[in-house]
Amino acid sequence: MSEIDLSRIQDEIAEEVRRRRAAGDFPPGLEQELDAMFAKYAPAGTSDDFDDVLAAAEAQSFIHADVPTASQRRPLAYVKRVLRKTMAWYVRFVAQQVTAFAGTVTRAVALLGHRVEALERVTLVSRPPLVAPTVDASAVVVPALAGVPGRVLHAECGTGALVGALAAAGADAYGVEPVEAAAMEAAQAGLDVRADTAMAHLGKLAPAALGGVVLSGCVDWLAPGDVLALVDLAVRALAPGGVLAVTSVGPRAVSPVVADLSPGRPFHAETWRHVLSGHGLEIAQVAALSGVAPVLAPVPAGTPGADVLNANIDRLNAELFAGDAYAVVARKPR
Repeated sequence: MSEIDLSRIQDEIAEEVRRRRAAGDFPPGLEQELDAMFAKYAPAGTSDDFDDVLAAAEAQSFIHADVPTASQRRPLAYVKRVLRKTMAWYVRFVAQQVTAFAGTVTRAVALLGHRVEALERVTLVSRPPLVAPTVDASAVVVPALAGVPGRVLHAECGTGALVGALAAAGADAYGVEPVEAAAMEAAQAGLDVRADTAMAHLGKLAPAALGGVVLSGCVDWLAPGDVLALVDLAVRALAPGGVLAVTSVGPRAVSPVVADLSPGRPFHAETWRHVLSGHGLEIAQVAALSGVAPVLAPVPAGTPGADVLNANIDRLNAELFAGDAYAVVARKPR
């Protein structure tokens, strides 16, 4: 009997899931619901819920000194009972020490958990709806990624406009998007878009699994440490010769609300050049983009002095809110 090729089976399953997701057979949030259900009904200690894991650790921290002596063979059961009585003083002493240590550790972890919860309550975490508007980067990104071998990921892709453009150019493109309504809209349009965050999805991928990665959206509002962690995951997921593109609205395009409520702010293009070079990537292109929606709306045409007011509004939009959106394209050496 020939050996089962597990890698081939996994690839076939992944391809079938991709095909059915693109066909709209199930909503993009189904995978998250299945993960949550597994975490709920799985044995304690296997879930991602901190309280459940801590409760399991506390329950298992007590070491029983009275070892079982039952046996189907009577002589062996007798020997076990003799050994338990003979070594009871020693086993109980060791068990007490280990139990005391385990109890202290679990208590320390519980106290640390309470402190982390307190920090989370006072630490601001922005959500994707607060992110500044994205820009149309297809003119730069599509030519850079159309010819790469392997799959191309766009994270976070919104309703999938760039995913569609990449697919139309011949790339095997898919996307992830944390806002389920946007992911659903993209899936209903026939695009391979999954409801997930960029960080979570990249963390699940095997090394060198992708031919190209596009990072947008979250790179403009995540804290700097999270942005660097995201780049680590993206570079790890890129195959040698793969392309990484970063699109950003630029520091000046962020509205006051986003600037005040987000953990971080967009990097300058030169900062991205430095970060990607530091990860061993070769910078291929830094291009200016346009298309950021104006923050200040024009006054109605019938308003007295509308021409003068709108001319000044256009100047304010250009000076204060737009003009430095960009895309940075880098390649991983072979």
